[in-house]
Amino acid sequence: MFKSNAVRSCVELHEIELSRFYETWEAFRASGTPLPETADPAYQSADDLGGHVFRSARSYLAWIGECVTRPVTDIDEDTDRLSIARKGRAFVDQVLAAWRRHLALLENAELAPTVYQSRWGEGYNIEQMLEHAVVHPMRHRIQLERLMGQRAPSPHD
Repeated sequence: MFKSNAVRSCVELHEIELSRFYETWEAFRASGTPLPETADPAYQSADDLGGHVFRSARSYLAWIGECVTRPVTDIDEDTDRLSIARKGRAFVDQVLAAWRRHLALLENAELAPTVYQSRWGEGYNIEQMLEHAVVHPMRHRIQLERLMGQRAPSPHD
């Protein structure tokens, strides 16, 4: 099904990490634990943070589609974080299915070395963006686990 085993591995890791984030986010919302105060709009509420992570998963896929000139146009285009958060698991499942559907076509030759400008202005090749997409929900999951006291501090904290 996948033309690249490297892409398949990243897609599978992304599915795991986005699903783990979703479960932790649900637990965080139920816990009533506050987010730290910040001017960052993605941290104004638990729903803002969930919407940010879910929208980012879709955005990484759309960016990759644009870079390889195979636009992704068959997924929910909602950009409002709170609206996306309310859609919850249905939105996540749609995005994950689109990841499999669209990224199965990627070939190893498309992964590197060409570098494209990300939406936040940094250069990434496709493989780096796939890896970034895996780590993004992981980082936010760990943050929420720490806030809820479910994760012991590392020796480097």
